[in-house]
Amino acid sequence: MAVELTYDIKIGNYQIAHLLSCEVRKSANKLADTATINMPGMSYNSALEIESKINRGDKVIISFGYDNDNNQEFQGYVSSIATDDTITIECEDGMFDFRKDIESKQFKDVYIKDIIQEVVDQIGGYSLVVGDGIENVRYDKFTIADATGFDILKKLQDDSKVHIFIKQKELHVHLKYTYKEGDVKYDFEKNVEKSSLKYLQEADKKVLVEMIGIDRKNGKTKVTVGDKGGDKITVHRYNVTDKSSLRKIGEEEIKKYRFTGYEGNITTWLIPYCSYGYSAEIIDQDYENREGIYYVEAVTTVFSKSGGSRKVNLGIKL
Repeated sequence: MAVELTYDIKIGNYQIAHLLSCEVRKSANKLADTATINMPGMSYNSALEIESKINRGDKVIISFGYDNDNNQEFQGYVSSIATDDTITIECEDGMFDFRKDIESKQFKDVYIKDIIQEVVDQIGGYSLVVGDGIENVRYDKFTIADATGFDILKKLQDDSKVHIFIKQKELHVHLKYTYKEGDVKYDFEKNVEKSSLKYLQEADKKVLVEMIGIDRKNGKTKVTVGDKGGDKITVHRYNVTDKSSLRKIGEEEIKKYRFTGYEGNITTWLIPYCSYGYSAEIIDQDYENREGIYYVEAVTTVFSKSGGSRKVNLGIKL
């Protein structure tokens, strides 16, 4: 029996009844989850006049599914509205709340969690959740000047490569690849629509790790480990400046990326649900030796009248 694609999208007090398409983007490498909603400019020969019904900052809840058994895919706020022949509404998750100015302040010999706590306290309405290992990430000096909370979190993420994201009213900070959200299974014969995967042998995968050790006076020691011309990964270690120690850490880091297994993405349907932080078990009955569990690094979900799909980007092999 055929199933019906269904959706439920509410913006403020406005329920969307005419939808062209919607795309939800989630990535462990991005600070914010985002969504784009596309609507027709006209309905039944009348303009929708959306400007009088939707405003920047309105709350957005997006759900997709089949036969009205919908799963919430996104919660956030309207960040911008563009109207032409069609109406395009850009949305951002709770990071939208952090686009407010933070009082200027200078920190000395400070841990990253304390800087983020200062941001959370000034924004208000959010609690901070810190993962294991974050307590060791430290700055000798950090200055806040003419910056929003979003700007500060973005800099901290770029500098230290930590994973910062919003869940409901919690701001999470975790070391990369340590946050666990759930489990999902993908079987090429059952629930994989198409794939763009390469199966690589460990010996064929080139990785170059740049280790940067930072001392208490913000001095830096650099060591590179791995293959020149390979995918470059930068790792910071605070209070570790001995070159031999940095090299050993780098060699362990390479093992996360240089493995025998899949690299790339698969496209699936709306069921099962998946997001970054999931452990995805890949099942291939034709090549059982290639099966394994991978960290989901990013998911893009697309919904329209023609169908619903998820593109799941695989990260390191677990």
